[in-house]
Amino acid sequence: MALFIMKNNIPELLAPAGDLERAKIALDFGADAIYLGGKAYSLRARASNFDTLAIKKISEYAKKNGKKWYLVINVLCQNAMLDDFLSYLRKMKKYNPDGYIVSDPFIITQIRKIDKKTQIHISTQQSVTNSKAALFFKRNECQRVILAREVSFSELKLLMKNVEKKIDIECFVHGAVCIAYSGRCMLSNNFCLRDANIGGCAQSCRWEMKLFDDNKVYSDKFSMSAKDMCLITKTKQLIDVGVSSFKIEGRMKTEHYIATVVNAYRKVIDSYIKK
Repeated sequence: MALFIMKNNIPELLAPAGDLERAKIALDFGADAIYLGGKAYSLRARASNFDTLAIKKISEYAKKNGKKWYLVINVLCQNAMLDDFLSYLRKMKKYNPDGYIVSDPFIITQIRKIDKKTQIHISTQQSVTNSKAALFFKRNECQRVILAREVSFSELKLLMKNVEKKIDIECFVHGAVCIAYSGRCMLSNNFCLRDANIGGCAQSCRWEMKLFDDNKVYSDKFSMSAKDMCLITKTKQLIDVGVSSFKIEGRMKTEHYIATVVNAYRKVIDSYIKK
């Protein structure tokens, strides 16, 4: 279970895959790896996601092209989800994912019961924001931490110094930003009974709302989460600080979006490395 080693200081470019077509597009346009969800235990319930045949096909396609794919099983498990998990995991293990992206400790322990070798990556849903938490997961047989999107660059620099390359650090560089810490938001559940922590997020923080005080309306199009993340101009700083993987958000996005964004980051990363 070796850590991901950056070749010539080149970070992994990791892209989202909502279905088989978008997965191939991401790889063809320059992603080193993709992350995808099966039909269960993934937090993008409204994405097309992958049945077993599609997983078999993309696994073969990725391996043929020297690329990697990671299986997302990052729900926070409720009791009703527990009984069938091992059966689901055994099915997925047959297709040899290069890593599992998880957040629930139950899932970590179940993976290690039947798969001692494949990497475990801690999802951003765990809201890891400090080096002590990152090293905790290292001690518990995990090889990578995907940081909370809310970590500032100054916090990232200190974290990287303190982990001393003992565990890989993955950062989101492009896409949606939660208004709350990832994995802690209850807006969707409270507003419309769709639980974001098991894949049903209604993106309530992006709704247009009225902002008012007494009888005065200041805005009728106020949104709590108005902007997406775009760190393409920060590529040098992220590489220099030692981030192992640049993650693009967007399993719900279109083919055109995936191709455009992945290709842009590929060119910028390669351009910097050649200097």
